[in-house]
Amino acid sequence: MMSTLRAVPSISALPNLSHPGHIPAATRTCITVAGVSFDDVTMSEAVQKITWMAQQNDRARHICTGNLDHLAMLEDDPVFRTAYETADLVLADGMPIVWLSHLQKNERQLRERVTGSDLFWELGRMSAQTDLRLFFLGGAPEAASRAADAVRQKFPTACIAGTYCPSFEGFGTSEEEERITQQINMARPDVLLVGLGAPKQEKWILENKDRLGVPVSIGVGGSFEMASGLQRRAPVWMQRAGLEWCYRMGREPKRLAKRYLGRDLPFLMHLLARGSSRSLVRGRTR
Repeated sequence: MMSTLRAVPSISALPNLSHPGHIPAATRTCITVAGVSFDDVTMSEAVQKITWMAQQNDRARHICTGNLDHLAMLEDDPVFRTAYETADLVLADGMPIVWLSHLQKNERQLRERVTGSDLFWELGRMSAQTDLRLFFLGGAPEAASRAADAVRQKFPTACIAGTYCPSFEGFGTSEEEERITQQINMARPDVLLVGLGAPKQEKWILENKDRLGVPVSIGVGGSFEMASGLQRRAPVWMQRAGLEWCYRMGREPKRLAKRYLGRDLPFLMHLLARGSSRSLVRGRTR
């Protein structure tokens, strides 16, 4: 699917977030869970940091939204782990991450989860308020464009600079990479949301972010499908109870049972049996 472009104001329309009343992106308080550092931020703080990053012109930054499945894959995938270790912000996308951080009662714990699906809408809200330019890359056919329409319906002044859905067959070829580059360069986004699924999206961002020159890139998994209505999200009570995975597996058992029951659940049991909570969780400020 080709991109949908519209004229939008430049990043200069964004408010200056570098004054003392705001938290600069360089300041990070992290909680390490199973060897992975997660930023201890609320949703509003995460959006503030991302907006701050979008104003910087020194280098391309990227953000990971981590869940238990990511932790399991990171064990055996060094490139995926590099994406996490070099990320400028790592968000706790799943409730099990938050729960694991609470195992150690006498040290700092993650205050809340910050899901990519919720972050998607909050960035749409911020775009409407500040002219932050967003680009949606990936997802199922028509998911990104339909997600853009959904954002514009909810936030009419949001700046969706473009969308593009690479072909499944051609993805990774020089021809398709050139088309992706052209679409993104034409749109000049401040934030690139990549919905290719993990670890594909994180590896792609790691390999391409410097070449593309977009200030901030974020892997958002299936957010386009859920925002567009192509996939239904779990009820709020299941999200809060950490049962969103169960809801998704019930809707797609053939595709997700192996992931959740064959990989994630055994990995969680392994973490819990690995030893004391002190070996799982520790906090630091950097």
